[in-house]
Amino acid sequence: MTQPAQSRDSAPHTGGDAVVDVLEWAGVEVVFGIPSVHNLPTYDALKRRGTIRAITVRHEQAAAAAADGYARVTGKLGVFITSTGPGAANAMGGQLEAFVSGSPVLHLTGQIETRHLDRGRGFIHEVPHQPAMLASLSKQVFRAEKTDSIAATVAEAANLAMTAPQGPVSVELPIDLQYAEANPEAWRPAVDFGHQSLKMSRPAAWVKAAEMISQSRSPLIWAGGGAVRAHAEEEVARLARRVGAGLITSANARGLLPEDDPLCIGNLPWDPQVRELVMESDLLIGIGTRYQGPNTDNWKMELPASIIQIDVDPRVPGRNYRASVEAKGDAKEVVGYLLRHLEQMEPWVSKQDPAWLKRVSTVTAAARARLRGTLGAQEALLDELAPLVAADTVVVKDSTIPAYTWGNRLLPVRKTRTAIMPNGFAIGLGLAHALGAAVGSGGTPVICMAGDGGFMLTASELATIAEEHLPVVVALFNDGGYGILRNIQDRQFERRIGVDLGRPDFAALARSLGVDSERVETPAAFGKAMKHALGSRKPYLVEVDLDAIGPMRRPYTGTSRPPEGAK
Repeated sequence: MTQPAQSRDSAPHTGGDAVVDVLEWAGVEVVFGIPSVHNLPTYDALKRRGTIRAITVRHEQAAAAAADGYARVTGKLGVFITSTGPGAANAMGGQLEAFVSGSPVLHLTGQIETRHLDRGRGFIHEVPHQPAMLASLSKQVFRAEKTDSIAATVAEAANLAMTAPQGPVSVELPIDLQYAEANPEAWRPAVDFGHQSLKMSRPAAWVKAAEMISQSRSPLIWAGGGAVRAHAEEEVARLARRVGAGLITSANARGLLPEDDPLCIGNLPWDPQVRELVMESDLLIGIGTRYQGPNTDNWKMELPASIIQIDVDPRVPGRNYRASVEAKGDAKEVVGYLLRHLEQMEPWVSKQDPAWLKRVSTVTAAARARLRGTLGAQEALLDELAPLVAADTVVVKDSTIPAYTWGNRLLPVRKTRTAIMPNGFAIGLGLAHALGAAVGSGGTPVICMAGDGGFMLTASELATIAEEHLPVVVALFNDGGYGILRNIQDRQFERRIGVDLGRPDFAALARSLGVDSERVETPAAFGKAMKHALGSRKPYLVEVDLDAIGPMRRPYTGTSRPPEGAK
């Protein structure tokens, strides 16, 4: 005779429940992961309690990337669950991306039984020195030492992930502790989740920064993802308008100003005229940016003599470029202080220089036109897609030529957290990022720009997207291989190896996994297909035959170069 299912009230409160206690306290609505023998009690608690949505991905790397994508779109904590050993190791590619992007992500990994821990006996899924592996890509690694410490441990880790500078945090949960009964009174939250203060003062550097800004007549702001993570959009926009500063953004800060705003230069620091403009500036204000290598020709780009660098991570200012003033602190708080201080300074008033404003606008228009001139036949793809991108449409870019050349730079962005790209420049994360972004976007369609080479690394996540009925529209640009590497080999070596991958029927593959799809060979057909796909609000794949579309004006080889002195 079948026994009735245990109610939540009668079920024991296990270590898995202790994990869910904390996730509920933290306001977590969704977790990504794969069930395993080393995390089943936690999954059972999720199912039994029914308060948090558990999305099963097809590979652990996608679990980490989906949590990352969710965190970037929402600003909330992203959570993913893996097995110990191979499961945790599989996730490291996605966790690397979250780490370099400063995404608030919590990694909950199972661990073997405590009586076998750290003994190297070959227990199933045992990995020697797993904490060291996790530590390389985590702000900190925690391990629950007993069942009644699970909740406190997970709570500390979740808060740390959200504390600036944000980043992934890992927690090991030994399987026997997950199964054991936990005292629900062993942990009670002392504060609300995420309300911990950074306890920052207003050092003299902030005052000096305000004085330098008040004296500037041709300023520029260079903002990065740190400004967005600090929720400093309003403050940065107000500062730019107040002092008449042109705004350069990294790919992660696009949308701080709408890109049709005359002050918005956008993600174009590679352009030669923009670089001239930077040197003409009498003050560069860096906000939440590291001045990454790809945007500065690996730091060969010249910056002006006067630089203010604002960053919550005290290790960042001065790391890549000397800063005249290192204003360390949360971007929202620092820029807010600067605005208030400028208002109080007498007799200073805003003296925007019309000639400088015109110069910013002229250079920006020329840079965009110059970039369009390199696109060749792909310019028509941009023009077909751009009108379909609404202000709240999230566009996720995998590492692929159309993303690098026009998706990250010319496809319009009007709001922050709607443009996502891999900061580690790895291929294959785009589809999983889009999965997480779609969960966080509240039903708004998400576009994923991917190349055929990178797409194959996570193509199986189409099955997850179909199962969850997520409105992800994949624009798959197919050139039959690893296009950037092919172009580099053709230029540098005049021969190829490992870059031509053949041409699978991607539309058929998508349909086999439950996703509607079609293949197009003209820009007009691309625009029509994308309009239909976005309007359907269903999973969809549009495969674009780039050979049929036609070549770019010159083969794109990216920003990497052979090491100096290499022959």
